[in-house]
Amino acid sequence: MVEGLCITARQTLVLFLLMCFGIFSRKARILDEPSVKRLTEFVLVVVTPCLIVSSFQRPFDTAVLRGVAWSFAAAVFTHAFAILAARLTIRDRETARLRALRFATVFSNAGFMGFPLEYAILGPDGVFYGSVYVVVFHLLCWTYGIWEISGGFGAGGLAKALVNPGLIGIALGLPLFLFSVKLPSVVAEPVKTIGDLNTSLSMVVLGFHLAGAKFGAALRCGGTYLALALRHFVVPLALLAVLALLFRGVDKTVALAAVIPAAAPVGASVTMFSVRHGGDGRFPSALVAVSTLISILTMPVVIGFARYLLGVGK
Repeated sequence: MVEGLCITARQTLVLFLLMCFGIFSRKARILDEPSVKRLTEFVLVVVTPCLIVSSFQRPFDTAVLRGVAWSFAAAVFTHAFAILAARLTIRDRETARLRALRFATVFSNAGFMGFPLEYAILGPDGVFYGSVYVVVFHLLCWTYGIWEISGGFGAGGLAKALVNPGLIGIALGLPLFLFSVKLPSVVAEPVKTIGDLNTSLSMVVLGFHLAGAKFGAALRCGGTYLALALRHFVVPLALLAVLALLFRGVDKTVALAAVIPAAAPVGASVTMFSVRHGGDGRFPSALVAVSTLISILTMPVVIGFARYLLGVGK
């Protein structure tokens, strides 16, 4: 377990050091809000699909297809468990804050923090299976997430759920995998090169936002501590228990690729959705910042324990 903990801690430290470049860029005024917003769009719309498509460049294998099915089931369980836990336990007198806390409990930073760690620990296989988690994330974020954060469904909610970078990447990459289609090198190499930017650019963006966060708003709210306990420990450990005890036939790489995004900090989507649906973005932003900061300590512990329990890297 100690070896797995050290490996995960090292990878998390690398990500944190990459965040420091984003912190420096904000402090030195190299980047500003508009430029980071455009950079975020580039990561989501261009880099993420390229990363997913590149990870799907492999010959078809029925065992791998079973892994995709297990990944989908694990992602559905994780989100369903988090939704139930949040609605049963989290209370707050302020409606907007209550909705933000419940949303934050359910939706992790599966792309920005999940993909880099999956790639660092498991390689392309981790991203391959992790992309399935992101698909479930997007489907629920644009449906249940909208309902939770706004108290109802906005126009076109389902349509938006079906048109997002994660699903586009799957839609492009999955047929290539199913039919064992290998892209010509003149196409595959640029796609892989762009996809490889995901880790560095994602961490720079997170570091930029971390440098401008106001932590007090989140730390003064009692519900924050319960939401963070659920997000960082209860939800990923519940998934790990199910994978380790009930489904021993699950491939270890598939299982760990599901645990990593489940253990990720609160996703920045809570801020974007709160603002988009008429809420105040200050409390959600503080919540994301606190969660991101403590994830530097919690993710190595949870993922290191998962590696030990699943026997990954032994």
